[in-house]
Amino acid sequence: MENYFPILVTGAEGFTGKFVCQELLKRGIPFKASIKPGKSKKWFIKRGIKTIETDVLSKKNLTKSLSGCKSLINLTSIGFGAVPVIIKSCIKAKVKRVVFISSTAIFTSLNAKSKKIRIDSENLIKESELAWTIIRPTMIYGTEQDRNMIRLIKFVDKFRFFPIFGNGKYLQQPVFVKDLAWVIIEVINNKRSKFKAINISGKDFKTFIEIIDIIGSNLNKRIFKLFLPKSPFIFILNFIEKMFHIYLPVKSEQIQRLNENKNFSNEIAKEILMYNPISIEEGLNIEITNFKKRND
Repeated sequence: MENYFPILVTGAEGFTGKFVCQELLKRGIPFKASIKPGKSKKWFIKRGIKTIETDVLSKKNLTKSLSGCKSLINLTSIGFGAVPVIIKSCIKAKVKRVVFISSTAIFTSLNAKSKKIRIDSENLIKESELAWTIIRPTMIYGTEQDRNMIRLIKFVDKFRFFPIFGNGKYLQQPVFVKDLAWVIIEVINNKRSKFKAINISGKDFKTFIEIIDIIGSNLNKRIFKLFLPKSPFIFILNFIEKMFHIYLPVKSEQIQRLNENKNFSNEIAKEILMYNPISIEEGLNIEITNFKKRND
C-alpha cells in the first residue's frame, strides 16, 4: 500500500481540526498541525503535537509548511477562495495526495454567496493534477465547541419554549464530529476514495421538531413549541440585514435553511470505507451529558 504520511493538517485549531489531530495521534500517524498565525498553541503543546503557523492564502508560506509532507488535509473553509493557492502550493511542494473539506450546503436551493465559491473551488480541485478526495459533511456537532447543536441545547435548557419558524418537519441529518474525523483520516490511504466527492452525514435523520424533543427529553424538560410563520420573519430579518447591516442571533438564511431537507445518503462512504456513524440520539446524549457535567 502506498504511504502518504507524514501529513500537514491545515485549520488544525478549528473544532473539527482538533478531533482530526486526536484521530491521527490515536493511529500513530506522523503529522504537523498547521494553525493560523497568532492562534494559541497551548492545546497542541499539551499533547506533544508539532505545530507550524501558516497563512493558506500565501503560496510561499504554505509551500514552506508543506515541506517534508506527502499529503495534505485541508480543514480550512474552501468558501473563502483559498483553493487556487492551496493547489499551486501542493504542486510546488510535490504533495500529490490531498483531502479537502467542503459542505453539503452546496446543495441548498438558496442563492448563498458561499455556495458558488464552494462549487467553483470543488471544480478547481477536480480539474487539478492532485490525487484528491472531497468530503462534504452535513451540520457538524458533538461538543460545546460546535456552533450548531449547542445553541439549541443551551436555549432549551434556559427557556420553557422554543420558537420554530415554519412547520419544523424538514429533515436534519447532522454528523457527529468524531465520526467525521474518523472518515477524514480513513480516506488518506484508501485508493478507492481518490477522485471522489463523498457526502458524510449521521446514521439517521430526524425532523427539527424531533430533535428539539430529544434535547428536551435529555434535559428532563418539557418544551412548549411556538410555531411562527417563516415568510414574514425572513422578510423582516432580510430587510434589517441588508438595510442596516445588523445581524440578530437568528438570521434570515438560517430560517430558510431550516426549511429545507438536509438528509444525505452515506452509501458511498459505507461501501468504500465501511463507515458506521452513531445515531442522532446517541450523539445528542453524549453532548448533553457533557454539557450537564460542566454546568452542574
